Amino acid sequence: MALLTNAEYLDLGRRIVPLLGTALAGPSAEALRELARAYDPSADDSRIGAEVFLFHKYLLMQACVGVFPEAQVDHIVGGLFAALNERVRGLELGPERQQAMEEMWRLRAGQFDGPFSQDRVRLLDEKSGLVHWQQTIGRFCRNVYEAADPPDIWAGSNGPSHLASQSVTAALDQMVAALEEINRLQFGEAA
Repeated sequence: MALLTNAEYLDLGRRIVPLLGTALAGPSAEALRELARAYDPSADDSRIGAEVFLFHKYLLMQACVGVFPEAQVDHIVGGLFAALNERVRGLELGPERQQAMEEMWRLRAGQFDGPFSQDRVRLLDEKSGLVHWQQTIGRFCRNVYEAADPPDIWAGSNGPSHLASQSVTAALDQMVAALEEINRLQFGEAA
């Protein structure tokens, strides 16, 4: 499969970016905000909002990895990040702030890689039940507040962590379905 031009990858990234906006306005973002407030009642909304954004950006990147042809993934994710950077430039942030945001993204992506991989295996195990993202959501909570003695967010069967897990699963399913359609239209293949 031939590679696209940089402009075409940027255009593809621009078509993918709205999926992040939809997720950030949806139930998974609200469920994660609620969980973050329960986990650390002293956390401010801007910190929670930043962590919710980074979490969903990571989910979208992983959905791209799972859907698009392997030879295209790095270019598509690059186009997605370029499209996101266009939006950041529209905010007129200084170079130091943009650099800090990029460093935070690299840190969070590295922190999520291991837990997400473990949770993905659990998701694919049909016997795993309804709670799939325990490690990844646990990492999200520790990013909001690194507690010396963290609470057991999975105690009980119907707390904010369970709702967050179910909401994240639904958000990821929606991302994958939309990306599969983009993949079909762009590359003529289903995942």
